[in-house]
Amino acid sequence: MKREQLSNRIGNIEDRLVEQARNSPNFGQQRRNRGVRRMAFAAAVLVLMIGSFTAGAIALAKETIVYIEKEQEIIRVGDTGISLILPDEWKDKYGYELDGDNLTVYHLATRETFEDGGVLFWVTCVDGRFPLDYIYPEPGFTIAITENSTYRFIRTSDIQVDINSPEAWAEYDRLSDEIMSIEIVMTSQMLENTTNASNWGQGTVSVSYLEAGTVTNTVDCGVEQSQRIRAVIESQDYSLEQGSFHSDLLIMFDGAEYYLNSTTGSIENAGGYPFSAVLSAEDLEIILGLLGE
Repeated sequence: MKREQLSNRIGNIEDRLVEQARNSPNFGQQRRNRGVRRMAFAAAVLVLMIGSFTAGAIALAKETIVYIEKEQEIIRVGDTGISLILPDEWKDKYGYELDGDNLTVYHLATRETFEDGGVLFWVTCVDGRFPLDYIYPEPGFTIAITENSTYRFIRTSDIQVDINSPEAWAEYDRLSDEIMSIEIVMTSQMLENTTNASNWGQGTVSVSYLEAGTVTNTVDCGVEQSQRIRAVIESQDYSLEQGSFHSDLLIMFDGAEYYLNSTTGSIENAGGYPFSAVLSAEDLEIILGLLGE
């Protein structure tokens, strides 16, 4: 989807929510175990990236307060400031479990006959900072990044249905196909206190510092830093040889991960090929200088 189309889509969504607020009756603050009927989002952002799982499919709503009075299928992820607006067709077909900042959404009919089955997706909070363009082993993407943790949207990658119930299976498949229609809403407080679609730039370089393979700190580089670090890393003459070496820096951008030894300059392209190279003393000095080392 092109940026112009996204901008139009986000405007249409906001106009629809405002129109609902004008024309819908006040249902009060009745509670349901599978949705919230009345919510207010200040300076909210709607993230339109469920279907593609790419950080490029993002649009930011205008700064306003939107009141939703209509009975919609909305799940609030605890006190995180993240909420999900589900398709209307999901009404009475899903359930969810909330454990702190971790949400599991499942298909009701499957769960009734298949213990712990029917999972459609999760919203989880995990330790560590993973960029918005990080490629997870599972189908999913980063929603927002705090100082020490990451909120992410993850779809199930295994079979979550009761094969002995064709009707439930078919309904589960329909819900799964409609996951791309889910809209993610974030409050202004969440936007201001996290790295997210509203303040992150495509191509940003994230650098994690490692000690004995454990991440001790992660920083997001600025535009100029990112451009220069990317230029150095992408200019290397990588070979097909896979080396084994100690690394103390993990450099991430465009979904790729590079492990670097800041002493020897050895670098490895994790998950891609060609695999490894050795930075010249000059190139290594450039990267370390940009990182303030």
